Amino acid sequence: MMERNRQAIIRQCTRFVVNHYPVSPHDMLTALAAFTPPDMAADQYGGGELIANFEAEVAELLGKETAVFMPSGTMAQQIALRIHANRSGNKTVAFHPTCHLELHEQSAYRELHQLSGVLVGNPNELMTLDDLKAVKQPVGTLLIELPQREIGGMLPTWEELTDLVGYARGQGMAVHLDGARLWECQPFYGRSYAEICALFDSVYVSFYKTLNGITGAMLLGEASLIAEAKVWQRRHGGNLIRMYPFVLSAKMGLDT
Repeated sequence: MMERNRQAIIRQCTRFVVNHYPVSPHDMLTALAAFTPPDMAADQYGGGELIANFEAEVAELLGKETAVFMPSGTMAQQIALRIHANRSGNKTVAFHPTCHLELHEQSAYRELHQLSGVLVGNPNELMTLDDLKAVKQPVGTLLIELPQREIGGMLPTWEELTDLVGYARGQGMAVHLDGARLWECQPFYGRSYAEICALFDSVYVSFYKTLNGITGAMLLGEASLIAEAKVWQRRHGGNLIRMYPFVLSAKMGLDT
């Protein structure tokens, strides 16, 4: 009863502080139908012009060599971290205590990929260079989230960010960006998405956060990394036969 009352109140609202105005499946599919060229061919197992062109568009925007569309960010990030671990021979990943991998994925990085996580810094504050320097064990990959969802969308300054990345690289770490909400960072930094992403070896972005897509994510990086990621995507069961509703809604959100 309480949930029904809550939903009834939400339906009467006309302004929302967070997220987008709720869109019904009918309204979303109607908008997608209008957005879709009549002669567009469906994708198949991640192939075809629709996905390839969208991947190329986002890769150019973010300044990365290539990209692969995936059904979820959970999948994309686990795959990126596994590849970095395999390449370095070090399965330890350092990230903030409020990282999505730690709080919301039922320890999948440990259970599925045998990765070891090191929590860096205060859960209520941004990770600092001193926090990272305090980690004594060897780390293979550093994950940085921009912005930090769980602590109010906070962002390090550009100097703080580049110091973190510079130190990590000096220690031989790969650096991965959890950019689920990357789209919101560009105005703060006053730099292009490509300049921000140039700091990172791999980048994940989401299309349903901020851009209001149905679902979907993209992993970006050098060509050899993305080629490996496509193999892992298949292993994860994420190479779906059709993803055009997700891709089209993602593209519509990015375009508008």
